[in-house]
Order: sequence, then structure tokens, then C-alpha cells
Amino acid sequence: MAATVDEILSEETVATRQVRNLLRALLLIVALAVAYVARDLLLPVVLALFIALTFRPAIRYSSKHHVPPLLAAAIIFGLLSVGGFSIVYFASGPVVAWFEDAPQMLKAFSEKFDGLQSSLDTITDLTAKLQDVSKAANAAPIQEVVVRESALPAIFSVVTGYPIQFLVTLLTTLILAVFLMASGDLFYEKLVRILPSLSARKQALHIAYAIEDEISAYVLTLSSINLVMGVLVALIFHMLGMPLPYLWGLLAFLFNYIPYVGALTGIALSAFTAIVTFDSLGYALLIPLAYGACSIIESEVLSPQIMGRSLQMNSVAILLSLAFWTWLWGIAGCALALPFLVTIKVFCDHMDGLSGLGEFIATRQTASVVGSSQD
Repeated sequence: MAATVDEILSEETVATRQVRNLLRALLLIVALAVAYVARDLLLPVVLALFIALTFRPAIRYSSKHHVPPLLAAAIIFGLLSVGGFSIVYFASGPVVAWFEDAPQMLKAFSEKFDGLQSSLDTITDLTAKLQDVSKAANAAPIQEVVVRESALPAIFSVVTGYPIQFLVTLLTTLILAVFLMASGDLFYEKLVRILPSLSARKQALHIAYAIEDEISAYVLTLSSINLVMGVLVALIFHMLGMPLPYLWGLLAFLFNYIPYVGALTGIALSAFTAIVTFDSLGYALLIPLAYGACSIIESEVLSPQIMGRSLQMNSVAILLSLAFWTWLWGIAGCALALPFLVTIKVFCDHMDGLSGLGEFIATRQTASVVGSSQD
């Protein structure tokens, strides 16, 4: 009879565990659906949260020196606003000029490859004739894909309308960040009050402070590296005679917040502009090669030397995070992919049940560490 009771209890335990796992999966699906549908509402909140976490150590330091959190948050808001609007002011003119000159630039770019285009047209005609011979007389003709000039105004209206939405989102984000920073330790105090046990409170505060430190260190370190990258690109482009080198330095600074994709975008845009600008194709190719060299130096030399191992992630985890958040939130999600990854890793490092996921996210260990662990 006792064995039968144990079997019943074991079956109930397994069933309960399966139901719990099913509920967790459903909760995750619902959370993803809500994040996708309500992205316009959640995006400013998440951005503001990351900004507040980035400057929370500075707010706490100022509080220790008798500076009110509201005043410190207002100073940070002022600095960020002045910097952001200065960048928009100085970059808006050249960017608008680029959009206005886009049809002429596309035409000049295509003229540089007239010889290649004629060869491609010959191959296309030959392929069409071979398909006409093999198909029936009533077969549908091959449609040629042409980018019509009439479609350009529609594209430009979408692109030029996006900055307005971006500025509104940015302003909302900064205001929310100010309120979060000015709140001080209010949310931490509420977190301590609602948790049931002392150990849970200590663990929650430990994780919260660790997230603050890791996010702040990551964002500030990455910003410093990106600044060096932008200055280096601007100086090299200036020496090579590239128009508006300071603007290219700014673009390199911004693109470098998005791993892999940002560097590829900068190389492609600089190659396109250089081919249109310079008469010699060989000299024009020096521009994207220089940009690519700067990107390699940054990713292979500067970042590994400056960033600690706790801030480094392996390439597979980064690509998966980029793909997922870009699919969920678009360009903004692509920029937030690494901060999200850093936050997840902090949780994994402080929770035993998630240690396996944290090991997957982390970068490769050094050979000495691996060798010592095997011994």
C-alpha cells in the first residue's frame, strides 16, 4: 500500500511539473506577443530604463555628496539633450542634402558600372532567348525588375518621416529616464518590502546592483570605444579626401553600437559614396577598406583589451540576440540586443538554475583557465 501511495505521489509530482512547464511556455508566448504588439509603448520605457541604469551609479555617487537625485538627473538630462540636439543640428544639413542628391548619386553610381551593366544585359538576353526556345509560345515573359524614379518620392517620404517619430520617442525616453533617475532608491525599497524572506531580498538587491554596474560599465565603455572609432574614421577619411569626414566619424560612432550589422552598413555606405565621389575606382575602394580596417582593429584589439570578460559575449549569442530583437522591435531592438544580453547574463551569473545559459552567452575562456579546470 505504501508503494502504491509513493507511485501516486510521484505521478502527481511529474504531472504538476509538466503543467508548470506548460504554463511557463504559455506565459513566455504571451509576453512575446505583448512585446510585439505594444512595442511603440514599451520601447521608450525600456530605453529609459537602460539610460537610468547607465547613470544610476553617478546618481548614487552624487547622493553621497549631498546632491539631490532630482538635481543630478536634471544635469544628466541637460547634458544628453544638448549633446543630442547638437548632433542633430550639425548632421541634419548634410543628411538632408544626401537625400536630395540621392537620384543623381544613384545615376552616377550606375554610370560607373556601364560596362558591367552591358555585360549583364547580354547575359540576360541570352538567358531569355534560351528560355523562349524551351518554353511554349504562350509562356509568360520574364519580367525585368526596374527601380522607377516615381517610386523614389514615396521612399523618401518614409525615410524623412522616420526622424520625426524618432525625435518624439527620444524625447519621451529622456523624460521617463529623468523620472526614473530622480526616484532614487524608491523602487528598490518597494522591492525589499514585497519579497517574503531576507535571503530573497538580499539576492534581489544583489542582482539589481549587479545589473546597474554591468549595464553602466558596458554602455560607458562601449561609448568610449565608439568615440575612438569615430575619431579614427574621421581622421583617415579627411586624409583620403572624403567629403564631410566629421559626419562619417559620427556615423561610425553610431553604427558601432550595433555589432556586425553596423560595421557592414558603414562599409557599404562609404563604398557607395566613394565610388560616386572619386573618378578612380581603385582609389575609391580605399575608403571602405580603411573603414573595414578600423572596424577590425576596434573589434579584435580595442574591445577585447578594454572590456573585461564579464562584458564580452560569444558571437553566436550576439547574432541570435540581434536576430531576435531586430525581428521583434526593428532597428531599436537591434541597438538594444547587446544590453538585453548583458542583463540576461547578469541574471544567469547570480542564479544557479540559469548557470548553463550564462555559460553559453559568455565568451570563450582562456586556455589556461580551461586547462586548469580540466586538471
